[in-house]
Amino acid sequence: MRTFAFGVAMVIAVAACDPSTDVGILGHGIIGGGGPGGAATKLVFTQQPANTQATAAMATAVVVEAQDPLGNVDTSYNGVVTLALSSNPDSAILGGNFSVSAIFGTATFSNLTVSKADTGYVLTAGSGALTAGFSTKFTITP
Repeated sequence: MRTFAFGVAMVIAVAACDPSTDVGILGHGIIGGGGPGGAATKLVFTQQPANTQATAAMATAVVVEAQDPLGNVDTSYNGVVTLALSSNPDSAILGGNFSVSAIFGTATFSNLTVSKADTGYVLTAGSGALTAGFSTKFTITP
């Protein structure tokens, strides 16, 4: 029978850096700035709008993520994300909270309504300089 002894060593590294220019250890940033692919560059719908009745709140929340170029959520992003009807075949009005602050890179819209029944509606998500995101088409019934 053999007995092995294992030692434990701890290394602590401290570095001074300028957060406006340094990306930090492993490129993850000191005060945020994204994940492995860097800071957010685009908005992506990760939970699409649901078909619903006119003026009724959608049964499921619409979710938009601020993602880096590699498709990772930038958990440091906390900007305001605003939705609008991009494709609006019947001049409907988007209601509910359609402008919310992202939390850890994710914006959740839980009470969206559309005022008129029609097919082919599309939402667009915008926030500052990020590339806008577009939802899939959805239908509002009478």
